[in-house]
Amino acid sequence: MDKLQLSWQQAKKDDPLLMPDLAKLALDLRGQGHKRWSIDALFHVLRWQRATVIRNHNGLKLNNNHTALAARELMERYPQLDGFFQLRERKPRGNWGQIH
Repeated sequence: MDKLQLSWQQAKKDDPLLMPDLAKLALDLRGQGHKRWSIDALFHVLRWQRATVIRNHNGLKLNNNHTALAARELMERYPQLDGFFQLRERKPRGNWGQIH
């Protein structure tokens, strides 16, 4: 597991409502007939909701680096979201300067 995946796992552990909240937003949009949506947009909506509606949210923040991992996980967990987010190939991170 690379650094990004580890930080994603920690983010979900620190914020157990993160995935259910993202899933609700995505499933609501899907239910309204949208075939595709931006995971980045959902992160921004969730930030806004937490800043305005859930004022005692302990200041947890959403990292933009986690959007692709969130999209992949949502589509994996919820079959009705399959293909809802556009994905790019994820390249492994870490050990950039090393010569093999």
